[in-house]
Amino acid sequence: MAGGKTSLSTSVGLRGLSVADLSEEKTNGTRLARLLIDEGTKVLRKCLHSMHPESTLQDALKNNRPKLEGLRRKQVIFDKQWEKLFPSLDKPPDSKDFDITLLHLLLREICHLSAPSTGWHEMPADTDASPEASIVRIKCYRNELCHSVSTGVPNDEFEDKWNKTSSSLEVLEVAAYRKKLQSLKSATIDHKAQLVEEELKQWRKEKELEKIGKVSELSSCLPDDLSEEHVIGRGDQIQDIKEKVQSGTAPVILITGGPGFGKTTVAKRVACELAKPENKRTVLFCSLSSKTTFNETTMEMINSCRKVVNTQVPENPGQWLKDWSKQIQEQVTFVLDNADGVIESEDRELFLDFLRDVRMFSRQNVTFVITTRRTFQNTDLKPKEVRLRELSNEKARSLLVAQVHLHEQGFQQQLSKAERIVELCGCVPLALCIVGSLLSDYTEETLIKKLEKEPLAVLEDDEGSVEKAIKTSFDLLTEAGQEALVLMSTFQGSFDSGAAEAVMKACSVPGIQSIKIIRSLKKSSLIEQPSSQRYQMHPLIHSYARKIGQAKYADLLAKGEKLACIYYMACLANNAELYWKRGSCKESLFSFNKDRNNFEHFLRIYAQGKEKKDAEIMERTQTLLESLPQKCMYLEKCLHPKNYAQFLEQLLDTFDSTVKPIHVVELSCLLGNEYRKKDQKKYSELMQRAEEIYLLNAAKFKENPLSEVYFHNNYARFLSDKKDPKENQRIDHETQLALEVSTSLGELHPETAATLLFSGINAKRRKERDTAKEQLTKALQVFQKSLGKHFMTANALKAIADSQFFFLGGETKEDDDLKFCLEYYNAAIEMFDDLVEGGSKESILTLKNCAACHQRRGNFDEAMALFTKAEQVAERELEENHEWKVGIKTLWAILHDEIGNKDKAKEMMLEGLSMAKKLDLPIEKMRNKDPIRLFINRYPDEFPETEFPSK
Repeated sequence: MAGGKTSLSTSVGLRGLSVADLSEEKTNGTRLARLLIDEGTKVLRKCLHSMHPESTLQDALKNNRPKLEGLRRKQVIFDKQWEKLFPSLDKPPDSKDFDITLLHLLLREICHLSAPSTGWHEMPADTDASPEASIVRIKCYRNELCHSVSTGVPNDEFEDKWNKTSSSLEVLEVAAYRKKLQSLKSATIDHKAQLVEEELKQWRKEKELEKIGKVSELSSCLPDDLSEEHVIGRGDQIQDIKEKVQSGTAPVILITGGPGFGKTTVAKRVACELAKPENKRTVLFCSLSSKTTFNETTMEMINSCRKVVNTQVPENPGQWLKDWSKQIQEQVTFVLDNADGVIESEDRELFLDFLRDVRMFSRQNVTFVITTRRTFQNTDLKPKEVRLRELSNEKARSLLVAQVHLHEQGFQQQLSKAERIVELCGCVPLALCIVGSLLSDYTEETLIKKLEKEPLAVLEDDEGSVEKAIKTSFDLLTEAGQEALVLMSTFQGSFDSGAAEAVMKACSVPGIQSIKIIRSLKKSSLIEQPSSQRYQMHPLIHSYARKIGQAKYADLLAKGEKLACIYYMACLANNAELYWKRGSCKESLFSFNKDRNNFEHFLRIYAQGKEKKDAEIMERTQTLLESLPQKCMYLEKCLHPKNYAQFLEQLLDTFDSTVKPIHVVELSCLLGNEYRKKDQKKYSELMQRAEEIYLLNAAKFKENPLSEVYFHNNYARFLSDKKDPKENQRIDHETQLALEVSTSLGELHPETAATLLFSGINAKRRKERDTAKEQLTKALQVFQKSLGKHFMTANALKAIADSQFFFLGGETKEDDDLKFCLEYYNAAIEMFDDLVEGGSKESILTLKNCAACHQRRGNFDEAMALFTKAEQVAERELEENHEWKVGIKTLWAILHDEIGNKDKAKEMMLEGLSMAKKLDLPIEKMRNKDPIRLFINRYPDEFPETEFPSK
């Protein structure tokens, strides 16, 4: 045999053997086992006692205790063996308890024997007949028999094995044993010899423990560390994980985050940082990608902690690791990367129990850092989560720039559109790394266009794919989870649990619980929870869900979008009712702003549904059309003027005046109010149409007093805006009709107060000071009682100040009047600011008029500050060209001229009048036309009459 070694394993397969043959081979194997167990142990014990008699054995062990303790620390001697050598209660050791393994160890370690040329653990050469070689042979034969697939030995091998074994025993025993050995050879053997089988099992276990002991002198198993360019923006999280591990109180640290958020990158850096010498810790990094079973996972962990390659696979790798963990006497951290497969598998509980046991058996020396898309809870492990979110804009930009330089050495060009690229990548590290490599081939402009059109198609290269990363998470979901994610992609921005529950009614899976599904998606890092009961989907995940929805779930997506539309229109109707309740204005605005993106999106879907005459949408959104003017006046406060006007136009187009004349008149008045600020011709057309339809359907309006009052008020204002004295009689008539009809609404109805408000404003225009004061005061009182803090209340305060400013002087001192005006303007501004932080479009005219009042008193600094704020709010809230902007710029120009800033004054006046020309608004129609004429007359070269006619 090669190398002088002998094998006790069978070399003949079982195929073709009879039952009798198998029985005979079993007999052969059992004979050899008994030879080793019965006689081998006795012979080795006699050898030991020949050098250390039983009477002196305890002393010999005590004398060699330091050496034996060193072997124990190295896991050469195990705890059970140690107890036999040094029993508790100071009892002497009993050599009858020593097995072959322990006897072999004592013979080589405390008996001063010379090791064979091949050492104490390798089979000696056949020519070596020394006692030491015979001792080694017995141990080697025992080990080989322990790991044999079967104890059966074919007849043709039996004689050879028996002879070699017995020869070794003979060398150690003496010639007197030869006869006994021969009798044993021919003795009858009982195949039910249970003690022999149990001893074999014990041998196997001890041999496995020996192997564990050999690999317990650990060294870290680490991935290649990453350069700093790859971990930009993750320093805080890396430090947090390190501190949690080093604290020793956290059994499991979970690194979670959405697809492409850099979990593996962080895990690699954490592993390399923890393995530094100063941390006194062994770190074992395991990539569990594609590992979906408990055995696959634990085998990968074994591979990371074995010091040398071992091709023999443990029958139970989980138990192997548990036994291994019992020997750990230093701090060890497993970094288990991509553990989703086993966590999502049927072996989940088995895996978590295993982590708990390893932690416990190691006496808390082993900790686990696990990267996973999905969190889990466990009362024993109490995992601490470190969640990776999208990077801040600043860190994302730094990562993008670093990646550009990494992929293109010597890159000198400044990124002028980095912020937009970062935004389109959603601040996701994987996306930024991919884009960083692409900028060596694309211009920024081209890349931005591609990202805007097909982000997922662009965000892919040889190193990774955002779409594939998201798909991996999506594929791990249940059918209900996949459908729910697709349905939630109908939302624009964040959404609440009520919206999610509404759309999930479209799911094909019966009996699903919406909150349970939401929690599952949240644990899978596919949706985030920015606040209580509110959720959102990252833009790139949203793009994937929409894409997969359109490709595979088109009907489901369409049904979900319809349900979402119905849900948000119902919310809008409720918000509008809240808006008109006392003290609830701010709450209704907050509710809209919280879901602004969804409201704006589904208002368009609603208008399209009505245009297509979608029966379900039309039937289930009827409440939105009840008290339509009030619903729309609420929307006016919520939407940008352009979006609001667009919605009104879309809605108006869906109604037939012969079928729904009241709604057509209401919408014409509402839309006309928007055009009166920018397009007088369109305004006139809308109001004339409203009058025609009203006159044809006057009887129907009598049945709807709110709609009738609203028409009369708006038509009176339309006539008043003409500034034609010939229309005064008609204005009075319309105003009186509105006042009379409003009584049926009740004294505290907001539209009653609105009628009084318009009546007072009209009286002011006609210079009826007392009537104006009376009506405006009544309007303010009704608004205060019915609405409290509200835009309408603030408008009434402004109207009273405007009226006093208009009638400046007269019976009272001008300065007293100005103080009165400022008191009411400031009260209005304070109320506007309380309702909308930072100012709303409703506050713009109040800010402008208050500035003019301060200017009149000579408070130029205060006036300048108010004009500045008015312009800022106007730029944010209004369209590019707007009549209110013209008023701000022209009045502000006059202030600059008054304080000596001539150039700034001319520049600002030119901006205002140029905007007025675009709006087709002549100076003659402007409220501050007189001071404007004086201004341009002072600077005829800059403002020639031909270009800026004053009349």
